[in-house]
Amino acid sequence: MDIVKMLATAMFHNKIIELVVIAVVMDTVFGAARAIKHRSFNSSMGIDGAIRKISMLISLVFLSLIDYIVDINLIGFIPEGVRSYLPEGMAVVGLAAFFGLLYLCYEIVSILKNMTLCGLPVKGLWAAVRKFLGAYTEELPDGDELEEAKVPSVTATVTDNVPEGALDVNPDGTVNVYDEEGNVVGYITKEKAEELAAQVEKVETE
Repeated sequence: MDIVKMLATAMFHNKIIELVVIAVVMDTVFGAARAIKHRSFNSSMGIDGAIRKISMLISLVFLSLIDYIVDINLIGFIPEGVRSYLPEGMAVVGLAAFFGLLYLCYEIVSILKNMTLCGLPVKGLWAAVRKFLGAYTEELPDGDELEEAKVPSVTATVTDNVPEGALDVNPDGTVNVYDEEGNVVGYITKEKAEELAAQVEKVETE
């Protein structure tokens, strides 16, 4: 029991592991918010994501146990460009912290992707962080889903009778689609909105 208590204490005082836990929670919250916004709940994907996150945390427990038994310092495997971002005075990076940094990179990119798909204006930050981390690891979330964000299929009728601000661009680059009563029923890409606006202008000039 003493070993378990010491191991738990060591894990709870490991800043990298603490950050991984916080990142997992944030990614779960924003992932759920994104699914609600896009009405894209998928039980299989949800289970896969949960298994991945639980596996991350369980692996950190076992790696912490190995660190407790064997003193291993992997700081030499961390690129110089990344070491400056480590907690001040951190000269030893054990197995748990090393893999925790990898998990943290993955979760940060995933969080920013989900925040972007939720409509938050962080796409530029997502791209910058992904580019920076991509120079050190290829184990990052796929960005295709963000670049080709799904747009609900809607049937739109072009009209001049639209609510005020109806053509404003959302943070994620889309434009709202309204019904006859002025309620938002979906959204289209900015390019599609400009195409429809050009068609209206063409009809008016003929």
